[in-house]
Amino acid sequence: MSDFPATLTEAMATEPLWLSAWLGVLGGTHLIAIFFTVYKDDQGWGFRWEPLAILGCFALAGFIMNAMYTHYGYVRFLGMGHLIGWAPIYGWMIFKRSSIGFSTVWGKYVHWYLLIAGISLVIDAVDVIRYLVGDDGSLYLRHS
Repeated sequence: MSDFPATLTEAMATEPLWLSAWLGVLGGTHLIAIFFTVYKDDQGWGFRWEPLAILGCFALAGFIMNAMYTHYGYVRFLGMGHLIGWAPIYGWMIFKRSSIGFSTVWGKYVHWYLLIAGISLVIDAVDVIRYLVGDDGSLYLRHS
């Protein structure tokens, strides 16, 4: 573990530009949920719990991954943090998708979120399976 950077953020900073860009899209997709918490329609002001749940699950996954990093290092198993943290909200949003629709900015955001988080969850599931079947090599500096 001593070969790893001190923090997960430092380890992620060693990734190539394309992966850093993906991480930016992934993080940004979750963080902009805050803008959909309060809304105004013909009936007045309203409040949505879903954006707060998206943000809460994003924070939970980050906490889990940072804790896992201190124990395992920068390995494929870190994807388990996303699977644990995001699967509940992802399932809930899939369930709510049809009632939200696609005609509003909120609806378009929900579908964008489902696409981006879904891609990440598939990648994470593959990474975790690879780790569990023996591909436990470090992700740190694998591109050098």
